[in-house]
Formats: sequence, structure tokens, C-alpha cells
Amino acid sequence: MPERIFTVVRNSYSTASITPGQWVSYDIVTDKDGVGVTKPGGANRGTAAGVVAQAMTPGAYGLVQAWGYCEAALCLGGSGSLTSKITAGRPLGFMTSHFAAQALPRTTAVAKSDFAKRIVGIGIEPLNTAALATHFGTAGFYEVLIRCL
Repeated sequence: MPERIFTVVRNSYSTASITPGQWVSYDIVTDKDGVGVTKPGGANRGTAAGVVAQAMTPGAYGLVQAWGYCEAALCLGGSGSLTSKITAGRPLGFMTSHFAAQALPRTTAVAKSDFAKRIVGIGIEPLNTAALATHFGTAGFYEVLIRCL
């Protein structure tokens, strides 16, 4: 089995439990302790922790996969155009506030964004249907290589 790295974190997302397959970021806005993780959004989009490996209620500790192959990570598929689809080898990041990663845009303006420079993983393929690779509003599970170290 290829190398996988897990870290112990605490769910600081007070609104709900976080579940396996969701992407999370270290909370540098509220907790600022290097242990608390939350939904990627705002400044936290640049502090990716990885993909949740076990469900965690608010305040609970659990495992997040920070590196290696993951067979089911939540991702947003794209708009259907070639420039936004998640395809094999496509870099992933957090362009919006969401528990899902998405393909980093190839446009020059977006590529200059600080968030577009932080690659959190590499897409391999969708697990559910090929349609997940073409609909932006549809989140689904993808095989990915996680790169959050």
C-alpha cells in the first residue's frame, strides 16, 4: 500500500459534525492552535489539513488524511467546460467556501490568486458517474492524491 499520512485534529466547526471524505482546513481565524479544523473558507482556504478519515462531532478529536492516495474525497466537478473539469492529473484547491475541493481554474486572473497557488491534491477520477466531472453544482466523491503537508 502506498504511503498515507494521518494527523490527529479537533473538530472546531461548531455548526455540525464533519464526516469522512470532507476536506477541512486548520482554523487560523478562531482557534489558532494548530489542532482545530473547520470548513475551508475565507483565510482558512490556505491552510488545508486534508480529508476527514473518521466522523467527528463538534469538539471531538479524530483523524484527517494529510498525504497520499484517497479513494473517496468530496469534490465539486466543474462547469462542464474543459477548463473546470476534474480530470486525471488536475490540481485541486479551495476556490469557494465548501467541504469539497475543486479543479483549480486555468485562467490567468484566478491563477494569480493566493488560493489558486495552494494545491491540496491531484484529481484521478470520479467514483459515482462520469457526470460528476461535468457539473459544478454537484459534489461527489473522487479518487485523489492528497498533498496537504
